[in-house]
Amino acid sequence: LLRDLRSRGPIGRARFMGIPAFIITGHQALLAAFMDAEKFPPHRLYQASFEGAIGESFISMEDPRRHLLYRRLATPAFRSQAVSRYEREDLEALAHELIDRLEGQEQFDLVEAFTSRFPYLVISRLLGLPRDREDDFQEWAAALLAFRDNPDRAAIARQRLTEFLIPAVDERRQNPRDDVISELLRARVDGRQLSDEEIYSHIRLLFPTGGETTHGSLGNLLSSVLGSPGLWPSLAEDPSQIPDVVRESLRWETPIAVLPRISASFDMEFEGVHIPADSWTLFAIAAANRDPDLFPNPDRFDPSRFRTETRGDESLTFGRGTKACPGMHLA
Repeated sequence: LLRDLRSRGPIGRARFMGIPAFIITGHQALLAAFMDAEKFPPHRLYQASFEGAIGESFISMEDPRRHLLYRRLATPAFRSQAVSRYEREDLEALAHELIDRLEGQEQFDLVEAFTSRFPYLVISRLLGLPRDREDDFQEWAAALLAFRDNPDRAAIARQRLTEFLIPAVDERRQNPRDDVISELLRARVDGRQLSDEEIYSHIRLLFPTGGETTHGSLGNLLSSVLGSPGLWPSLAEDPSQIPDVVRESLRWETPIAVLPRISASFDMEFEGVHIPADSWTLFAIAAANRDPDLFPNPDRFDPSRFRTETRGDESLTFGRGTKACPGMHLA
């Protein structure tokens, strides 16, 4: 469907939740849309969706200066020494911990047993949260993500997660550790620091956004590798290929295939198309990532393409512009 839409032009018509919408499928057009915060203000969608469940965060802030300040306060915690150490020492051990639970089973569901659990465990352990509550964290994250479908369940999840975080944050203030909550408490920019509520909302944001997208992309990755004859034993023999396989999987099966946005509150022209004020506009990342103008044979899963192409990775998986994914390094 996306390929057919793209063949008719970089921006076309669609419906979203039964409402007429525009859909951007061409790579060049979508990159321009990501970079144009005036015509496609990214905060509007987040205000209309996640903010009701998690509270205000930097992704839903309208003022660009406020957004930049809070982003500078919050995101360095995920490039900190604690995260670097965890990447070096603990991610592999956590993967083994989950796989070891499958010992003796001849058949199992890889999503249920591994890919749907691993990202949430990574987040909760980076935060330094108790391991006996990890199943609760995953349940709360799922409820927050489904806010639009079940707002009452999301409200309960938000309350329970916050009630759990209050004493955890207080304890880190008294006894800092080598974890992300302690980093968030230490952060200072231009004499400003995060309030407790801002820390809570940032953590509430992490579970549904960072956990859900990584859960999906990890499942896509393993499905792609296991579905490619000979690739798994080749990676076992030569792990240096893994970064290219990850990059190609993120391009080929984009975790967020179509990202809804709400256009600006004024009529405008974009790519020769008239877009009325306040229109639903769908950012079809999956279509842009398979645009043949940039990616030869785009429907083929081909990890070697990044070794042979002279350009860098031009996929739009993590977005671009002011609201580009702040956790792409850890992801």
